[in-house]
Amino acid sequence: MIKLLIIDDDIHIRKIVRIQLGKTSIEVTAASGRIEAEAHLKKTSFDIFICDIKMKDSNGMEILKNLKTDYPDTPVIMLTGFIDKKYYDAVMELGAYDCLTKPVKKERLIKIIEEALGKKVT
Repeated sequence: MIKLLIIDDDIHIRKIVRIQLGKTSIEVTAASGRIEAEAHLKKTSFDIFICDIKMKDSNGMEILKNLKTDYPDTPVIMLTGFIDKKYYDAVMELGAYDCLTKPVKKERLIKIIEEALGKKVT
């Protein structure tokens, strides 16, 4: 089983990702921000992360920096409501695997996860 941690303050996005990946070999754990994510990370190791860039009480760019420092070999896919070249370049420079615009279609999300992990998840 592949373990994924999604960090997003939007409960609907967390639910959508969980539903989209529900019939795959991915076990989804959800966190609403940095504090909740840190609590999960103390208990479990993850194979891949998905993180929102802009959250009310957390800075996705800072979370990305911390994840890449603490888990340099674990892919991080960033999410955003809209992306411009400045944000895309910044997250890629910080080590993100990719940056996707919400809402992400199921097929696109699965394809990016499979590419990041180098294996099929369905």
